[in-house]
Amino acid sequence: SDNLLMLTLNRGGPVVWLSETDAAKAGIVDNDWVEAYNSNGALVARAVVSQRMKEGTLYMYHAQEKIVNVPGSETTGQRGGIHNSVTRAITKPTHMIGGYAQLSYGFNYYGTVGSNRDEFVVLRKVDKVDWLEKPLKGKMEAAE
Repeated sequence: SDNLLMLTLNRGGPVVWLSETDAAKAGIVDNDWVEAYNSNGALVARAVVSQRMKEGTLYMYHAQEKIVNVPGSETTGQRGGIHNSVTRAITKPTHMIGGYAQLSYGFNYYGTVGSNRDEFVVLRKVDKVDWLEKPLKGKMEAAE
């Protein structure tokens, strides 16, 4: 519902929650653009600095759209990425059994443990916010 109270509960794009202690160490203040990255990928989001978060822990809600209100990643040079950008895909062995629909292999994030979305990332403040709005050139131009 579009009422004033509900509109104040969301910042309008992807956010990463972190502790006040971690934010102070990294020079991050509330609502800064930050980039989380590891060997799997990178994501860009706004920082929510909160005393609710344990030091050394980041939290990001799932299923946030990466094409709305997200600048480019300085690490990848592409639009910021979503929560899955930094997670790895671990195949669950039973998904490779064939013959029945419920036992057919399908690529997914499921792993052999319950914490299949926990990852180690490096978090840093974005130095230059680039919205990737340069004109397209060559083959990427829209047909006239």
